[in-house]
Amino acid sequence: MIGVFVLGFLGWAVLAPLDSAVIAPGVVRVEENRKVLRHREGGIVRAILVREGEKVKKGQVLLTMDDVQPRAAVDVMQNQVDTYAAQVARFDAEATGARQISFPAELTSRISDPRVAALVRDQEFLFSSRLQFFDSQSAVLRQRVQQIDSQVAGVRAQITALDENAALTRQELAGYETLYAQGYAPKTLILRYQRALSDLAGRRGALTAEQQRLAQQKGEAQVQLGALSDQRISQSAEGLRQMQAALADARPKLAAALQTLEGATVRAPVDGYVLNLTQSTVGGVVGAGELLMAVVPSDVPLAVTARIKPGEVEGITAGMKARVSLTAFSNRRVSPLEGVVTNVSADELTDEKSGLSFFRADVAIDPKELAKLPKGEAVTPGMPAEVMITTGRRTVMGYIVGPLSDTLNASLRDK
Repeated sequence: MIGVFVLGFLGWAVLAPLDSAVIAPGVVRVEENRKVLRHREGGIVRAILVREGEKVKKGQVLLTMDDVQPRAAVDVMQNQVDTYAAQVARFDAEATGARQISFPAELTSRISDPRVAALVRDQEFLFSSRLQFFDSQSAVLRQRVQQIDSQVAGVRAQITALDENAALTRQELAGYETLYAQGYAPKTLILRYQRALSDLAGRRGALTAEQQRLAQQKGEAQVQLGALSDQRISQSAEGLRQMQAALADARPKLAAALQTLEGATVRAPVDGYVLNLTQSTVGGVVGAGELLMAVVPSDVPLAVTARIKPGEVEGITAGMKARVSLTAFSNRRVSPLEGVVTNVSADELTDEKSGLSFFRADVAIDPKELAKLPKGEAVTPGMPAEVMITTGRRTVMGYIVGPLSDTLNASLRDK
């Protein structure tokens, strides 16, 4: 019976293949693809909403900074932009001769805001006041033109009447001159009619001069009316140019202030896990550009970095299969995850802390393997692991005889 067992064992030892492997410590890689979050301006921490290793969603708020100063800066710049925009709308209406202001959508869409409503009211009141002043001045000048036209019409009527009177007087004078020539009319009568014609001519000359004077006054009033309109347009155009320049200068400043305010709320840039959370105290001070935390994406293949002893690296190449055991979980709960070696460092590396030498082997794990994890569990960056890289297949006898054969060969070479 013992002989049969020994023969059976020897047969199994010679024929049964077993995997040969190198076992090395590893860690879930975090060096690549991490999203480092810093605060550009610095400030005071108001709330910390995540923990180290916590899984987060893209856009989720992770941490908030005190935003009193940034919000005040936004309010100041927003008020400037709104004021300039309202003034641009008023000056544009005045420059184009419009009878009412057409405010931009950026103001009308926020008319429920009391501050914006007050700005709109102020500009409408100013526009209405200036328009009424312009209309009143224009009305005075137009009324003056109408009065002059009436006066000119009166002068023309008087000239017409004088001309008619002069024509009749000349006819009468002609008749009396005939009688005078025949000796039937006195000379004094002829002289009286001649004086009358001379007087009519003088009066007509005065009316003609008055007509010219009125025409000049009308021209001056019309020039004033045109100048009043031109002055309003030119002043409005200059105001429009200045306000447009001020608005163009204020908009980038508002955008920068909004960006600073937005930066007070730190959000996750991607789905992933929080790593290297540096803040732990609400009210703590963060320096400008100081690291807050990192977020490692969760939608990329899981990567594990293994440290291979220099004496065991021979024969390990990219493409070899590997099995990764996450030491944070019990092997009874989580089966090893299947992976593939993707890279082996060409040179020997040295750990700065321990001084030990090693070769780095990168192992990629298909995300589907994560289905082996218990519900509610997750793999987080920095988690320790044990990596077993399959280097070949040997029989049990090979494991027993191999070291003896290697020792014998070495001794023969020494001899």
